[in-house]
Amino acid sequence: MPSPFFGIDIASQALRTFQRELDVTGNNIANVNSPGYSRQTANLTPGDGSVFVEGRTIALGDGVSVSSVNRIQDMFLQARRLSVSSDLGSSQALSTALGNVQPIILDSADSGVGDALTKFFDSWSALAGNPSDTGLKLQVQQAGENLAGQIRGGYLQLQDQKGEQTSQITQTLNDIQSKANAIADLNKQIVHAKALGAEPNDLEDQRDQAIQDLSSLVDIHTSEQSNGAIAVTLGQMTLVDGDGARQVPMQWDASKSQLAGGQVPVDVKSGKLAGLFAALNKTTSYQSQFDDLANSLRTQVNSLYQGAKNQAGLAGQNFFKDVPLTNPATPQTGAIDFDVEDSIKQDSTSIAAGPSGNASDGAVALQLSQLRQVSIASLNSRTFGQYFSDVATKIGSDVANAQSAASTNTSVVQQVDSQIQSISGVSLDDEMANMLRFQRSYQAAAKMLSMFDQTTEDLLGILH
Repeated sequence: MPSPFFGIDIASQALRTFQRELDVTGNNIANVNSPGYSRQTANLTPGDGSVFVEGRTIALGDGVSVSSVNRIQDMFLQARRLSVSSDLGSSQALSTALGNVQPIILDSADSGVGDALTKFFDSWSALAGNPSDTGLKLQVQQAGENLAGQIRGGYLQLQDQKGEQTSQITQTLNDIQSKANAIADLNKQIVHAKALGAEPNDLEDQRDQAIQDLSSLVDIHTSEQSNGAIAVTLGQMTLVDGDGARQVPMQWDASKSQLAGGQVPVDVKSGKLAGLFAALNKTTSYQSQFDDLANSLRTQVNSLYQGAKNQAGLAGQNFFKDVPLTNPATPQTGAIDFDVEDSIKQDSTSIAAGPSGNASDGAVALQLSQLRQVSIASLNSRTFGQYFSDVATKIGSDVANAQSAASTNTSVVQQVDSQIQSISGVSLDDEMANMLRFQRSYQAAAKMLSMFDQTTEDLLGILH
């Protein structure tokens, strides 16, 4: 037969249960603006009940209790969020990096290299009309130096961008290691808490946020272990498991989008790190195009200029610095040291205009001025102007594509976040409704406790 205080126990347990539900609701409201917070709910479980005999066997419920406090999540959406976050990180990194490179190319195409090419060929055209004019020779010298400076300067600015991109890659690798260490530390805390029978929801939210942050840096895959720890893999490498975090390889090969230095190369397919690798590869290709332009100018201009004889009778000279004529097998050096020959920089009057060296002979100068219209085989059968214009068009296309991808991925992330928020996010309206419901339940339980207390007091009064 139940104890006389059985009803008091039920009411008391109900009060505690509804108080816990109010606590959970209050925690949800308090964290409405907390990044990565998942709405929590208290799971109620009825008691096992009591069996007693009162003429016959009767089972009577013995109240309710909170069995657990769980996070509300959709694991499919969480996994989807990791994937789209990596894509967004990659496209944003590439878009930003190429956006910094683009002005270098466009300025060179307009007021830089493009304008310098025009003035260079114009100066030869003017000299062809008056081969002995020292003022026109000075213009050729200055136009040549300006062209060389523009090409060399553009190349070096791209080199600076590569240095910045390399620095960002190193910083990103350090950030990946930091996030991995944080996940490993949270794994240990969560495993310990679960071993004690607790539900460390807040710690799991923190870990999920760290994993999401990591996914924006590099593409990862996760799996939950039986003890509650999360294993994180990066390509062919286990980055985090129940034992802790592994060391992220700090050596890399951007051309292959791989991390090296470990037992096997680690492929990097998306995330900020992949975007920086792609940006570095593209910047290197732009530099290569500056090299091709410089080397083609060296070859084409010098091959014509060597046929001219200056007023001192010297022939076979170079206009742009090039490999020694005695060793033509030596590779040309590209744009990094592209410049006019020192003898011409020191004395513009030494510039030759024709094969005879006569004051009226401007045949070579005329050929050089007409070089602007010649399709160069080493430049894919394009003129110098067309080639560099195509370089500018290519960077514009690359930037537009990267920006479009970043915009698309941003929209996808926002869509997935909206779906996650509709399930895991805190709605103040819903929580206020729950609070009112739990408050009414608490008041009813308190009223019930008061009634049982009064009944018990009356019963004890009768016994006395």
